[in-house]
Amino acid sequence: MFLVGFASQRKRIGGRLVDWSEIGKRLHRIAGNDWLNSSLRERIESADDVRIACSGGADSVFLLLYFAPALDRKGVKVLHFNHKLRGRESDEDQRFVESICASLKVPLITGSWTRELTDTPVSEDDARAARMTFFSEHFLGKEANAAILTGHHAGDVAETMLMRISRGSGLQGLTAPREVSRGRNGLLFLRPLLALGKNRIVDWLRRAGAEWREDASNQTDAFYRNRLRSSVIPEWEKVADRPVQGGAVTSRALLEEDWKALEGAFEEAWKLMTLDGEQRLDWSATCTQPRAFQRRALNRLAEAETGSCLTLASMERVLEFLKISGEFKTNVTASQWVVGDFVNGIRVVSEPGSISWDELDLPEGCLLFLPDGAALKSERIQVNESLFSDICLGAYSHDRVVFVKADGKHSPSVRVRLWRPGDAYQAMGRGSSVKLKELFSDRKIPIGKRKRLPVVLNSDDRILWVPGLPPNQWATLSDDTRQALRLTYEECQAR
Repeated sequence: MFLVGFASQRKRIGGRLVDWSEIGKRLHRIAGNDWLNSSLRERIESADDVRIACSGGADSVFLLLYFAPALDRKGVKVLHFNHKLRGRESDEDQRFVESICASLKVPLITGSWTRELTDTPVSEDDARAARMTFFSEHFLGKEANAAILTGHHAGDVAETMLMRISRGSGLQGLTAPREVSRGRNGLLFLRPLLALGKNRIVDWLRRAGAEWREDASNQTDAFYRNRLRSSVIPEWEKVADRPVQGGAVTSRALLEEDWKALEGAFEEAWKLMTLDGEQRLDWSATCTQPRAFQRRALNRLAEAETGSCLTLASMERVLEFLKISGEFKTNVTASQWVVGDFVNGIRVVSEPGSISWDELDLPEGCLLFLPDGAALKSERIQVNESLFSDICLGAYSHDRVVFVKADGKHSPSVRVRLWRPGDAYQAMGRGSSVKLKELFSDRKIPIGKRKRLPVVLNSDDRILWVPGLPPNQWATLSDDTRQALRLTYEECQAR
């Protein structure tokens, strides 16, 4: 990843001189403000740290031209991820976005997908996961006050709804994409264009004199979404007696209302069902709940303890047993089961049990193998301008690697132990000290994994880092840091 500097305001694109700042002003006059609901506009304007995701396509170019000037005072930046799937075309997409940002004088942060070359076709899920990783790494430690604007529109709503219906999604799945949602690692996504159809967006751009990039892969039948867009939805539009996309947008919003109401009621029921700090469900209280609440409770319990939900088949079997108050045992992973009976309630059991160990020293320059098969390495390094820039831009995931100060009052000596009740520290980006339990919950780290993650401390018993969480704010690098400890965690892959 790298940060692109500013260039001249006028750029030559497609053989003609383009002033993107002037195009943005025309677009504002043409589009006006009535299309965006006031609550979402307020949410965007109140965010402390705004990023605009721009691929170069029509919808994201509209997003960039419309919102970047209005949010300029907030230091808005643009994110572009180059999937490298179309060779030169992908690189030209990136250069196109660079030219707009240079003209608008908006900083641009780019990333690219580095992957092994295989004969296996790239799936939509793989590409999305790579893009989400880029977003997450850029925002590590700053999730609470940050927001990413994306260009999803009414067409995406209709396509997603059909995809989810065909896969048997429940109420929550049918509300996607939502105007406001929390994604991976707590990132806040805002989607202001959901009520707009693609045709209206394109019309406004053309009238403003804007250009955009067309992704040729969208015209192929390689992806399920493309086939819906090119073959199914046009036929649906022909036979429908009203606009399909508008109906899908309305249905999605109504379903979201129902989903939120149901989730609120479930939270109250959850309090009645849980025992032992939410690690066990009361048998009688759970058996008397509506089936929808039982389903949610079982999945929440399983995911918190194992990181996985029950399969649909396992869930249906368990629900049938609960219907007749029958005891059950069903696996979630190869070594973890959800077990239920009248005496002990519903809980997750694991084999083998977790491994406990005493506090260990980790000398500088050494690799420490932990009892569960994971490894932790500490090494002193010199910090140069290039490395410091990479760290600031999120090139290193806090799941595996962090850099902490090792000069002056920061000792290079570290110790390692397991999580203890009451452990807390001020994680990077936080305003005060927070308990590890809360930080684990925010990052959705399963309880079973929490119990084996190493807690890294300095010689004063101050927590420096826990894999999966940001480092201690006190020990993070600054622009004058010259010596640092690089801590690298490798999780046991056999577990």
